[in-house]
Amino acid sequence: MAGSGERQGYSFAAANLAKLADAPRYIWGAARSLTVRRDPKLWVVGSDFGLSDGGWAFHCAAMRLPDPPRIVWQVSGEKQRTQAIAAGVAWVERDSREGFELALRAGVIAVTHGLGDVNRYGQRGAVIVQLWHGSPLKKLNLDSPSVLNLGPLGRIPGAIAALRAMYRAGTRSIAVFPVACPEFVPSMCSAFGLTRRAVLAIGEPRGDQLFAGTPAELRAASRAVWEQAIPDLGDRRLILQAPTWRDGEVDPTIPSASGYRRIEEFCERTDSVLVIRPHPKSVGDYHYSSDRVRVLDASVQPEIMPLLWGVDVLVTDYSSILFDYSVTGRPILYLAPDLEHYRETRGLYIDYADICGGALLTTWDEVLDRMESWSDASRLAVDHAQTKAIFDRFITHRDGRNSERTVARVLEILGR
Repeated sequence: MAGSGERQGYSFAAANLAKLADAPRYIWGAARSLTVRRDPKLWVVGSDFGLSDGGWAFHCAAMRLPDPPRIVWQVSGEKQRTQAIAAGVAWVERDSREGFELALRAGVIAVTHGLGDVNRYGQRGAVIVQLWHGSPLKKLNLDSPSVLNLGPLGRIPGAIAALRAMYRAGTRSIAVFPVACPEFVPSMCSAFGLTRRAVLAIGEPRGDQLFAGTPAELRAASRAVWEQAIPDLGDRRLILQAPTWRDGEVDPTIPSASGYRRIEEFCERTDSVLVIRPHPKSVGDYHYSSDRVRVLDASVQPEIMPLLWGVDVLVTDYSSILFDYSVTGRPILYLAPDLEHYRETRGLYIDYADICGGALLTTWDEVLDRMESWSDASRLAVDHAQTKAIFDRFITHRDGRNSERTVARVLEILGR
């Protein structure tokens, strides 16, 4: 498991400029859609994660139907092609002519990130399912100033308004948007310009695997996945740091040289391993690696769900991983040194003090001090209780059937 080194981030400004430049292709695709009849038995799925996570859960639930649809994956890049071939599923290149024509004819289109997971120019008129890839803690899409960034061109009168109109035109076509609990419904409605008819508290399909067995079985399976990356993990305590990205800014949670020294000493003394898993778009120098501190790049292990039950302590900030990890009941430590800046530039839907129970940490010294304090059982019990409070509040469906409910809603819309 190698460190990922100095990483450069994704830019909303560049992506948004590309969207505006592609306006003629959107118009052409919309015009073509008026002449093509969609097939309700043809479903197209695409995901930035490839054949995994919520997209794959949705696929599997649809294929379990007595009369399953024909499902074709739209893939991008060699890795996704390899996944599709290994899984034995039908696939096409997303950006090919065939990908465009397939999107035009599909009755159902499912994505997990943006509408661009599937050929974006042939979607008008399809039943679009947005499976998303996390619960809303940080503000998203139309609610976040950083998402509507155009860089210097944003100063041109009307440019931001035009971009916002394009976002709304795309997202208002979403017909099914499953979320984990009723509290998340207003946030997703606001972020994507949707009504409550589309945003449904029926559980996230990506979360089904967190309930696919007993806690002991899930723990064993997860540790087996971890041991592929850390062969000598054994029974050592596993601390996972999973920070979110800062919209192109450098990750402020990266430990300093002195921070790494203290982390090393703590991990050696407590027989622990710290794994830092940067967000795929994070910016910063993640080159550090040792026996006790590892960096697990998302390109090596793109799915986070299979990792969670094997983790003993989660260190995070504004990432929605905290909602998913709450299933385990284990401690979560909230390292957020830039809270005020993040609130101002990105924004949060939920008061962060409610999330962390007032236990906001701003340095790695504070994180390690907090773990040192668990020698007092009452202090550890407080952190366990905070995790349980998050689970009770935000994880409504616990039967592992979120994907089935999502597919059932799609069938209702199709009239089947």
